[in-house]
This record gives sequence, C-alpha cells and structure tokens, in this order.
Amino acid sequence: MIIFDGKKLAAEEERILKEKVDRLKTKGVIPKLVSILIGENPESELYLGLKKKAAERVGIKMEIAKFSEKVRSDEVIKYIENLNKDQKVHGIMVQLPLPKSLEVRNLKLEILGSIAPSKDIDCLTPQNLGLLMMGKPRFLPATVKSVIKIIHSSKFIIHSSNVCIVGGSEIVGKPLAMVLSDAGATVSLCRSATKNLKEFTKKADILISATGVPGLIKKEMIKKGAIVIDVGIKMSNIKIVGDVEKEVKEVAEFLTPVPGGVGPVTVVSLLENLVESLEG
Repeated sequence: MIIFDGKKLAAEEERILKEKVDRLKTKGVIPKLVSILIGENPESELYLGLKKKAAERVGIKMEIAKFSEKVRSDEVIKYIENLNKDQKVHGIMVQLPLPKSLEVRNLKLEILGSIAPSKDIDCLTPQNLGLLMMGKPRFLPATVKSVIKIIHSSKFIIHSSNVCIVGGSEIVGKPLAMVLSDAGATVSLCRSATKNLKEFTKKADILISATGVPGLIKKEMIKKGAIVIDVGIKMSNIKIVGDVEKEVKEVAEFLTPVPGGVGPVTVVSLLENLVESLEG
C-alpha cells in the first residue's frame, strides 16, 4: 500500500520550475500572476496562501485581489479587462467557487469569459474549455493536470482502465473525465448524490473523488487494489479533511492523503501553466 507524498513531488517540480523562471528573468521577464478572490471562503483562502508561498519559492510574482461578496459583476469584469491589457501580468485566475450572488450561470460565464484566453492559466474561459473538449488544450486545469501527474507517478496505466470520478464540476470532474477518456479509459462521472454510488466506485480501477463532502468514500466502496485520489478539501473544526475515509487504505493499493496529496501538486501545476505560457 502506497501513501502518495504530494509535497515530495511538488518540491521536485518546483526545483525544475525555478530554473525555468530564472532563465526567463535573464531575458528581463518576471512571471506575474494575479488571483482574484471574491467573498470569504476558508478553503479558497487556504489554497491562495499555498499558491503565494510556492510562487515566492520559485521566483514568480503573485498578487491577490480581494473583493467583497457584494461586488457587482461589471466591477470585477472591468478589473479583469485592465489586467488583460497589462503586459506585466501574464496569468489571471478567479478563485472558485464564487459567492452565490455571482454563481448564477450567466454572471459566472461573463466573469470567467472576460479573462484573455492566453492569460487563463487555469482553463476557466469558454474558449479554453472548448479547446480542451476538442482534445487540443491550451492549458489543462491545474487540478486536472495534478491528477494526471499523480496517476503517472503511480506507474498505473490509464488506457483500458475503469475510472470513476465523483464530482462533476466544470474545473475538475468534467474536464478530467474528458482527458482520461481521451487517454483511453472508460469513465463514469458520478455525483455525491448518485443513486447506488457504490455500484460505480466498486468497479473502478482508479477512483477520483472531488466533492468536498467529508467521509463520502468509505472502504466498502473501494475495489481491492484500486488507486484512490482524494481531491476533496474541507475545513472541519480547524482541521483539513478530504472526501475519503482513512480506512480506505486497508483495501486500496495507492492513496492520496488530505492534506499533503493533490493540493501541493495542483499549486505547482498552476504555476507551471503560467511559465509555459511565457516559454512559447
């Protein structure tokens, strides 16, 4: 049984990334990311803090722009449009989820769609998501990229595997299902409320849960010898927990912990997208 060490892989990736950033700096380019946070969300603030520390370690400049949850969508869009024009800003990211007032689909699409696709390093715009769905991604969403990295690190073969993804968000579940399907896997995309969820998870060679529902995935739902990747993250009594119960390690062959699993790899994957956009 292997407990994946996300911090170790992320540290290796950061070392390579820092070398690339240093080379860009010799050419007078200082990579800069602006991340937009609207309202208050403990999980989002945790993620942003991790991103900022990682950016500092590799020499990337990162700014966090905070807005009240009462901000109007047109104010956010105007701010993003100014960032689009700023040649010193190379990446723009809107931290999701948005407050309920802005999660209405048309407002959310207007905000995300206002990001210049070339600066959309987390693949949030309709144009970049469309390219991904056509199998020609400009960038992979950071979490999707991290999950693929983790599966590859496990030496498990994606092609011909049965994969179950629990959680159908636009930034994780849906694009991940497409990427894994393109890689030759047979993919079931479920939700936390899926009837008879166990029937789907129990058949999976690779199970990925990304719901933010603590303890959703239990050991009796796991196929013996499966790879289990826990993307869920939730603050519970000042403790960070995932979707997967600890007892799953009794049956799984490979498991990502929370914290210290997918999170660190996702952070470095986002920063890699930023640097790759500048390399060519």
